[in-house]
Amino acid sequence: MTRKLSKWLFLLLLLTGISEPSFSQELSDVDHPILSLVGESFEYDISFLWFDSLAEGSLQLLPGEQSGTFLVVLEARTLGVAAFFTKDRVEKYLTLMEISPSGLLRPLWHSSHTLRGNEKSRKEKISRYTYDYVSGRVRYQKIKNDHSYADEWFDLEKDKTLFDVLSALYNLRLGFYGKTGQETLLIPTFHRKGTQDIIVEPLQKVRRKDQKFFSGDIVQCRILVDPSVFGTKGRDILASFDANMRPQKGIIKNVIGLGDVKGRLRAP
Repeated sequence: MTRKLSKWLFLLLLLTGISEPSFSQELSDVDHPILSLVGESFEYDISFLWFDSLAEGSLQLLPGEQSGTFLVVLEARTLGVAAFFTKDRVEKYLTLMEISPSGLLRPLWHSSHTLRGNEKSRKEKISRYTYDYVSGRVRYQKIKNDHSYADEWFDLEKDKTLFDVLSALYNLRLGFYGKTGQETLLIPTFHRKGTQDIIVEPLQKVRRKDQKFFSGDIVQCRILVDPSVFGTKGRDILASFDANMRPQKGIIKNVIGLGDVKGRLRAP
């Protein structure tokens, strides 16, 4: 077992993109297609090592407290024996996003939370990015058990929209980025080291075992991300989507201490 146990779930969710939407007409919070997805909830079974269903995850899109904002909540928790060895570990990811002037969904803030222990001995680590589009900066914070030990501001590149993994997912699902699984696409994102690209390309030349896992899935792709995102030894994530671009299955490769971690959407 490992301290990185549930940063796998984004393997189901990773995304593609460019810095501008493929439509030319600006969309408002009245007619934007994101409204058709609000209230969605998905559940996933997670497997790793030699065991099936050692964890479970969920993905929800909720209305934000302010009009025109949307809250994405992704959560994963270990079960059974895995919960015992990981001290009831929970990983939670949240993004509050808004509709940008171009129509793309952009993050207002994104946070990741690692929780361990029961209610009486709960410990929590938080990483948080807050985007200030007026000043053109992003704030990065690290918090452990309510104690802040990192708090820095970084400049954003002028006229370049950046996305966290969750806002990018929903832009992808709405078709703003191009043809997933058919061409190579880039998503500009921000990490402490600066601006990077998530690379999404057609799924090719993978092991027969991985091909079988995705057999029959309509959209299949390989995603290359920074290893720090999911605690991996490499960059590869394999993912598939159905005809409605709902994230179906995924494999995050070479998770430290776990090897390949697999996720599968539960049947309704």
